[in-house]
Amino acid sequence: MTNVSPSSSPLDWTSLPTGQHRHRFGNATLGFDAWIWRGAPGPVLLVNGATHGDEYEGPTLLRQWIDTWNPTDLRGTVILVPVLNEAAFGARQRFHPVDGENLARAFPGTGDGSSTSQLAHLFDTKVLAHATHYVDLHSGGLALELHPWVGYIVGGGTERNATQRAMAACFDSFWCWAGPFLPGRTLSAAFTRKVAAIYTECRGAGGVLPEDLAALNRGLQNLLIELGCVTGPKPTLADQPFHQSIEAEETHLQAHHPAPHAGTFEPLVELRDTVEATAKLGSVQPDDGGPSTAIYAETGGTIVLRRYEPAVQSGDALFVIVPL
Repeated sequence: MTNVSPSSSPLDWTSLPTGQHRHRFGNATLGFDAWIWRGAPGPVLLVNGATHGDEYEGPTLLRQWIDTWNPTDLRGTVILVPVLNEAAFGARQRFHPVDGENLARAFPGTGDGSSTSQLAHLFDTKVLAHATHYVDLHSGGLALELHPWVGYIVGGGTERNATQRAMAACFDSFWCWAGPFLPGRTLSAAFTRKVAAIYTECRGAGGVLPEDLAALNRGLQNLLIELGCVTGPKPTLADQPFHQSIEAEETHLQAHHPAPHAGTFEPLVELRDTVEATAKLGSVQPDDGGPSTAIYAETGGTIVLRRYEPAVQSGDALFVIVPL
C-alpha cells in the first residue's frame, strides 16, 4: 500500500482511495494522528490506544503494526490511532494536564467545552461515527495492576451482543467481563452510535509486559479474520472465563475498596488470588504516623485489580474483586 503524507484538512471518507493513509484530526495542540488502511468495501474497524495518558501497551502495539502491517487482501477499512490523548501521554499522566479531566468520562463531549471535552467530541464525530466495529486498548497504567480482561457493554440487542462476544473471544488470553451501560466512556459513545465495541485491559503496573503485547497482537489478528477484513483459517480459540455484571457500579473500578485516607498502601494479597468476603486484604498507613487502617474484602472472588503505586490519597481504589 502507498503511504500518503499526513494531512490536517477535512477527510472525505467516501472518496478515500485504496491504500495506506496518515491523517491528522484536529490541530497541533488538540488532536491526534490516525493511520488508515483502505481496501475493498467491507467493515470499518477502529482501534485506539492511550485514552489515558499513562497506558502504554496500546501505543506500543499499534505503532508496531503501523511499521510492519502491509495487507494485500484487505476488505474494508482499518483505522489505528496509537495515542488518542496526546497531551496526557506526553505528560505521563492519566488525565489531561490542562484541565485535569478524564477522557474516559468525557464522551460524547462538546465542540466548545474543555480541552478533554473537545477531544472527545472530535474523536466521536470525526472517527468513531464512521466505524462499524471498535476496540479501545486500556491498561492499569502507572498506579494499578490488573488481571487482564476484555469487556463490552450489554443491552444493545441480541445481534450486537453476539457480535461483541465474538469480538471479545478473539482476545482469548484474557478473561471476559460484560456489563451495563455507564456514561462518559468511549464505549458509551460507540453504544449510542450502535457500533459493536469492546475494550481490553492489560496489566499496567507502570510498564509493558511482552506477554500482554503478544496477547493483544494475537487478538487483533484473530479479530481481523473474524470480521472478514483479511482471509485466513479461523483460529482455534481458548475458552474464556466470563462474568456479566448486572449492576453498573460493579464495573466502576474506582468505586471499590477506596483508601480511607492518604498514606502508604501495604497489600497482603496478590493479583489473581481468591479471597473470601471480609478477608483482610491490606492496610493503609497514614502520613502522620498514626495507626494503620485495615482493608477488608467487600465480597468474595478473584482479585482482578490491585493498587500498584504505594502512595495513596483518600478515595483511591485499592482492589477490585470479581466472582470468576
